[in-house]
Amino acid sequence: MVKEINDEVKKIVYRDDQLPIMLYRGGTMAVPAVPGAGKTFIICNLVCEIIKDKVHKPGKILIVTFMNSAVNNFKHRISMVLQNKGINASNDYEVMTIHSLALKILKDRPDVMGVNEEFKILDDVNKSLYLNNCISMWRRKGGEAVFKSMISDKSLNKYGGKQDKWWNDFFTTVDTTIGELKINDISPEKLKEDIKLLDQNNILVHISEIYDTYSKILKSEGYIDYNDLLILAYKLLKTDDTVREKVQKKYTFVFEDECQDSNLIQGKILSLISEKSGNLVRVGDVNQSITGTFTASDPEYFREFCGKANNAFKMFMAGRSTNHIIDLANELVEFTNNKHGEEKCRNALVDQRIKSLDDKRETCQDNYGISTMICNSREEETKKAVRVAMKFKEKFPGKTCAILVPFNNQVREIADILRFNNIECDELSNKSDKKIKVTRTLGYILQFISRPQDSVLFKDLIKNVFCEEQNEESEKLFHFICGYDVEKLMYPSCGKINELDIPGEILNSKVYKQFISSMDLIKTIFEYPQAHFDRLILYISDVLNFTLENRAMAEAVASYVRFASIDNSGFSLAFVAEQLLDGKNGILDHVSGIIYDLEGYEPSPDRVTVSTCHKAKGLEWDCVLILNITSYQYPYMTNDKFKDYYYLKDEFKNPTVLCKAQIAKILGDNICEDPLKEAKIQIINEKIRLLYVGITRAKEYLILMATRSNEGKWNEDKPSKYFYVLQDYINSQRGVL
Repeated sequence: MVKEINDEVKKIVYRDDQLPIMLYRGGTMAVPAVPGAGKTFIICNLVCEIIKDKVHKPGKILIVTFMNSAVNNFKHRISMVLQNKGINASNDYEVMTIHSLALKILKDRPDVMGVNEEFKILDDVNKSLYLNNCISMWRRKGGEAVFKSMISDKSLNKYGGKQDKWWNDFFTTVDTTIGELKINDISPEKLKEDIKLLDQNNILVHISEIYDTYSKILKSEGYIDYNDLLILAYKLLKTDDTVREKVQKKYTFVFEDECQDSNLIQGKILSLISEKSGNLVRVGDVNQSITGTFTASDPEYFREFCGKANNAFKMFMAGRSTNHIIDLANELVEFTNNKHGEEKCRNALVDQRIKSLDDKRETCQDNYGISTMICNSREEETKKAVRVAMKFKEKFPGKTCAILVPFNNQVREIADILRFNNIECDELSNKSDKKIKVTRTLGYILQFISRPQDSVLFKDLIKNVFCEEQNEESEKLFHFICGYDVEKLMYPSCGKINELDIPGEILNSKVYKQFISSMDLIKTIFEYPQAHFDRLILYISDVLNFTLENRAMAEAVASYVRFASIDNSGFSLAFVAEQLLDGKNGILDHVSGIIYDLEGYEPSPDRVTVSTCHKAKGLEWDCVLILNITSYQYPYMTNDKFKDYYYLKDEFKNPTVLCKAQIAKILGDNICEDPLKEAKIQIINEKIRLLYVGITRAKEYLILMATRSNEGKWNEDKPSKYFYVLQDYINSQRGVL
């Protein structure tokens, strides 16, 4: 078989760990791949080799991946490889997400599943809005008191200031739990019967009410959500021989990327499609599974497949990072596997050591690009991180740099400091400047419309929406606006503001001309009927000529406003504006994250990236700073203090896992004796993988940072055990060098 590898393949010079994969021509194959191993490269080239050899004929090759941006990347790269080989085979393969695949399957015979042919898909944006509305309805009907009963007495005193964040956590719990119920084919009707056997104070009992309301609303409006789509597609394949055989005949090879993020039904769908041909390839990295605690994904499904597949070939070689960074990542794996204090956490990372493509690089101390810092406060840590990033950009203007943090709020905080120091940056979080621009624009406009006589609000509108530059001239303009009658500014008696009233310094300035041109837009918006706030919001997006993405966000805001106004006597334009401007609206943050994450991101040497560790997955930078590696963010033992759900009573800590345990009980699966302890184990495991992901984003330089403060107090902050383990290793390596 080796001799059959053609000359073109040899020219690419595949690595030793890639050659066995390229020989694949059928059967089940698992490909566990370390970070930087070239998963996309090998999938694309293997697909093209199968097409070249026509092994897939008369069917097609199906490639399923996680994100739409990845779909486009695969399509482009496969087409380029085929083009370079002189092969025209655009009809020989299809690339899509699992939901696109499920939609194609269901559209073939929706009637078999009792679904109207005119069914509509409720995308994740609108699902979030619908579900949030159902939670709000439950909240008004007694749910608020139920939720408060779960909060500890100590934390209840902070409810007024923290409730938005805590209800957002509850939204995540409800969303994840309903997803689990649907994936396991537990309908609201079935759940009602099953929960009769549960303690009536169980969280799942309360969520069942929200689930029932949500399902009824979707049914009445002809919607199915993505979880419905998966389960319906699976059932159709399972029960309808004609549909199943048609799909199996069409796709003779199936490839799945990012398999560590797969869920139960996704795996079942792909197994059914490949059942006849037996040709299924799944590629992933368990060590980069970082969404299991808040989604239905589970890395165990990929682990199981690796054990059952006809062949399992590890892609363990990588050239992304320096040897020193690779060694540090391997040290975290080695420590976790063999020395972790919690025995159940020793399998958090697969024993999958990265091997460098060049073992002879970096043998002198001068090239050791890893360091650690312990700061006395989070403020000091932030300032030092910004200073390091600025110095790095000054020294290496052609290299990329990222600051990785745990919180969305921290992303914005650091980005603001960088911009204050004239450092261009990109924010990767649900609260980035780009993502909140639409809500703030709408907020300032609606705030002014609610009180059009207020010159200060008019000034805020001009300053934050229409003024492109903030300088001395603009400050004089703002001062002028505040001292002038708003009605006379918008509707001057002679059709033009009296020039004698305008400060001479700004009369002919660019800032003043922008102000005058913005007045026409403001008047157009102001004169629109205000009876329906949602329509007004959409009208504003039209007048301001929003981009496609920003228009989608405006539509989401309009839907949010429409839902929020139901049965809300205190609803007003001022209330809407306050909601959009306060920056604490969790559901709008969640929605913006979905909308703006649909596009890919490529780090640029011209800008510093500030990102949460979760958003950094799949990206790489020359220099990476990881902040806040504390025991609070990266707990080590189950008796450590945990950030997650700290405000809930002990019996309700981590409600998502508690619900999953109850679902397992309903299904008759193995029952966990202590679900709360198991929840902590899962959090610890996922945090280890999150740290591993952060480390493996770095190519040349890596700085690990932590804080130590308030020693002996309830809010003590100290470096995580992992920080000290890695710091000791770094120091030992420096000593050896």
